[in-house]
Amino acid sequence: MRDQSGIGLIEWIIATILIIIPIWRILRKAGYSPALSLLSIVPVLGPLGLLALLAFGQWPALARRVRNDIAATFE
Repeated sequence: MRDQSGIGLIEWIIATILIIIPIWRILRKAGYSPALSLLSIVPVLGPLGLLALLAFGQWPALARRVRNDIAATFE
C-alpha cells in the first residue's frame, strides 16, 4: 500500500530502522539513554533536538571518564 508520496510502509520501516540503529549506538556511547533515538521518528524537531543534545549537552560518559581519571590519580 502506497501513500501519496509514493513511499510504501515497508520502505518507511526499513528507512526508519536504518536511521535509528546508528543514532541508538551514538547515544549509548555518549552515555545517554539509547531510547532517545526514537525521537528521530518525529519529523524535523526530533533529529534537531537530538543534534542539539549531542552538540551542546554534557555527555555523561565523558563526565564519568574524567571523574575516574581524577580518582585514579589519588589512589
